[in-house]
Amino acid sequence: MTATAPNTTLSSASVQYARPDVWVARLLVVCIFLPAHLQVFVAIGTCGWFIFRTVQLRQWPHKVQLAAAMLLGSGYFLYLIGAFLSPPQYRHYAFLLVERMASLLAMPVVFAFIAQQFRLLIVNQFRFFVYGCLLVATYGHLWFVWHYVLHPQPQMALSHVLFRNSFEDATGIHPTYMGVYLVFALCITAITWQPVGRQVWVRYAMLAVLLVYTLSLFAKSPLMALGGIMLAFLWQQRKQLGTYKVPAIILAGVGVGATLLIPFIRQRAAEMLGLFHQSPSDNLIQNSVHMRRLIWNTDVTLLQHYWLGGVGPGRVLQALHQHYFFHSLYRGYSVGYYDPHSQYFAFWLAFGIVGILVFVGMLLAQVRNALLHRNVLYGCLLVVLVITFFTETMLARQQGVLFYGIFTALLFFTGSKPRPTHRQ
Repeated sequence: MTATAPNTTLSSASVQYARPDVWVARLLVVCIFLPAHLQVFVAIGTCGWFIFRTVQLRQWPHKVQLAAAMLLGSGYFLYLIGAFLSPPQYRHYAFLLVERMASLLAMPVVFAFIAQQFRLLIVNQFRFFVYGCLLVATYGHLWFVWHYVLHPQPQMALSHVLFRNSFEDATGIHPTYMGVYLVFALCITAITWQPVGRQVWVRYAMLAVLLVYTLSLFAKSPLMALGGIMLAFLWQQRKQLGTYKVPAIILAGVGVGATLLIPFIRQRAAEMLGLFHQSPSDNLIQNSVHMRRLIWNTDVTLLQHYWLGGVGPGRVLQALHQHYFFHSLYRGYSVGYYDPHSQYFAFWLAFGIVGILVFVGMLLAQVRNALLHRNVLYGCLLVVLVITFFTETMLARQQGVLFYGIFTALLFFTGSKPRPTHRQ
């Protein structure tokens, strides 16, 4: 059985939109590329606009939709309660997390409230998210070329570390998060855009450029997710693979060419081999794979003591930093200080077994929704997020939680079957 993306194309004959509706929808899907403080204001303003438009139509959400919104945002309630219950010395950081994670609850409530036709309109503007990815990634790469390739710094060797740091300095977006965005943009372009004629080659060109940018950043978790999505597609389409020869050859050639011509890809791939041959004398800060292993082991060690009740959201960093302090003493050099670097561990360490069960429940509810409505794009997004959550605490950063809140909540309620009531 071949799964297809849901038909979210709106007929202009059935629904008439005001011109501002379209532009506000486009602004909403690109707001995550804006500077941090501007992101919040734009997200609030655009969501407020669609709430106002829904009220104008006198459409109201069903109780089931509001209950679903509470389920999707249930993790936020844990952080809110945990902040109030935190000891005074840890309360500031706990409330900081509450502020950062507001989108975790706000976005499900907003998209449960606004009318289905406006949700569909926003989904139909996803191509502007793709354009945003292309523009931001191009700017980040050109910034690096201008500052470090065309105008090299004395005694500064070009490396993947320099490139990734330069990219974040130029765009304000962490390379792993940009990797998540790019993989989602690849899925949008491959699944929802069905061009004809010469536009087919425009689509292939966009896929090729997005793939090159994804490979050059080499964010490991998003790339693993992309590999899994591609394998699932090949298995699903195994009887019709002959019809995909041209795009397969193009993308394979682009991937091989990028690997051969961009040294940072080879450097990151070589670094991955450190997973298999680490020695006790290796300097951890020189290899991100070795450092990830230390972070994982530290999380597991702390979890062995607090797996049942957790340490509270405000104390997680303090408890972890104690471990890194003593590990630095053991190594004889500073290994730095890190957060859990796993969204699963973040919930588990903060709230114990209740926290991990609530978080997994939030994800399973979305997986069920995607499978129930055969929403392929939503399923691909969840694959990327579920895998990336193993290596990134995405919901503790505004870049991550806003992206997660907007796109998961939007696709969840767009795929649902709303039953609005009309009130006079």
